[in-house]
Amino acid sequence: MRANNLLPGVAVFAFLLVAANGLAEGVNIVSPASERAVSSPVRVVAEFPKNVRIASISVSVDSVEIPQEIAVTPLDILVPVPEGNHLLAVKGVQSDGTELSSSRWVNVSGGTEPAASELASTSMSPNTSVNTSTSTNASISATTYSSTSPLASKSNIEEMSGWYLYPDQGTPACSSKPTLSSSPSLDGISGKFYLGPNGQYQNCLWPILLGSNSSIMNFKLDAHYRLSNPSYPQGVEFSSNHHVGTKWYKFSVQCSYNKGIFSVWDTAGAKWSATSIPCKRPVSGAWDHLTVNTQISSGKAVFQSITFNGVTYAVNKSFYPITKPSSYSYGVHFQMDGNQAGNTYYTWVDQFTFTAW
Repeated sequence: MRANNLLPGVAVFAFLLVAANGLAEGVNIVSPASERAVSSPVRVVAEFPKNVRIASISVSVDSVEIPQEIAVTPLDILVPVPEGNHLLAVKGVQSDGTELSSSRWVNVSGGTEPAASELASTSMSPNTSVNTSTSTNASISATTYSSTSPLASKSNIEEMSGWYLYPDQGTPACSSKPTLSSSPSLDGISGKFYLGPNGQYQNCLWPILLGSNSSIMNFKLDAHYRLSNPSYPQGVEFSSNHHVGTKWYKFSVQCSYNKGIFSVWDTAGAKWSATSIPCKRPVSGAWDHLTVNTQISSGKAVFQSITFNGVTYAVNKSFYPITKPSSYSYGVHFQMDGNQAGNTYYTWVDQFTFTAW
């Protein structure tokens, strides 16, 4: 009789333990990352436990609630937040009434990022055929950025809103934009890109407009990236571009794994120009680090140097731009190339920065 009297208590304890564990999973606030200053509007991205039906979601700043009309998971919204330190909280209510929540302090700086609607309204039409040529380059020190007042500087671009999908080749099923992920990452948040080919050699390209400036002529692109399965990609590509009046300059760099080298883009010639700079498939779980220094000089797009995993190589190639309607916008893009077998894979991009002067 005594043991039987204990059973209800044990059952209640077990129920509470399960409930506590469920709440411990709670809400994973992916963005904004803790201990990092962000700009307003703040991109709030949150993940909820899998296989849990969320009936409603609310976001609050300093206990002032910003309700969401539709409970879409994962949550990905822009929230205007005043400058200073504020307590951000995300709460989800399950269909049975159970609440899941998480919060963190956010340090909001005075700067602002372009709105997503403004970024997406600008047209970009990259051309990415795959012809190659040969050249030889010696390893030398790169031209590095030394000015203390850049005319344009963007960091953590993989976390920005405004990315969109440009189907480059074939009919793959790709992510519409990078999904923010807390793991794997180097600084707490990475952008996860997905390529799902529906055939051979299918590619996806994601551009983002970063701003407008008529004066910038020197550019530095820097990014870390990691592949879910290094044996699957045909290659990966990073690029920056700048419109100067009616001239469109494009600085695309492709790591071709099958060839084991980098190639750079000849915009006017609409073809790839091969270099002798090595680019090998990484080992599983490794991050690659790419830095590209370029400039506009004498009416040409000049590729100065590529630094790959700490080793710097001269490129010293230049190409004419193409003509487009007048603009002074600039931006970057990232591309994933599919292989002959049509294997699906992910790429995590982190600490993606662009500096221009």
